[in-house]
Amino acid sequence: MIETSLIHLPHGIDLSVRACGDRGRPVLMFLHGFPEAAFVWDEYLEHFAAQGYRAVAPNLRGFAGSSSPAEVSAYRAKHLVQDIAALIDRKSVV
Repeated sequence: MIETSLIHLPHGIDLSVRACGDRGRPVLMFLHGFPEAAFVWDEYLEHFAAQGYRAVAPNLRGFAGSSSPAEVSAYRAKHLVQDIAALIDRKSVV
């Protein structure tokens, strides 16, 4: 069963997250591209959860309920990577 949650990251960004599988299991992170959103991974989240993984698909900045900063510079790769690294550090998700 796919869980959905809104995760507040320490640097002030909120990410809408879809996840499946038991916490504490090895994590597989699924990242979407433009113009999609995390829901495109639903079939894979369920498949890999059944294989013993914690499968996590966040909606990146600007998508489906996640924070949408107004500044274009806020969408640079270094900020997106910072979001994912902070998400992985959140024990409530992984």
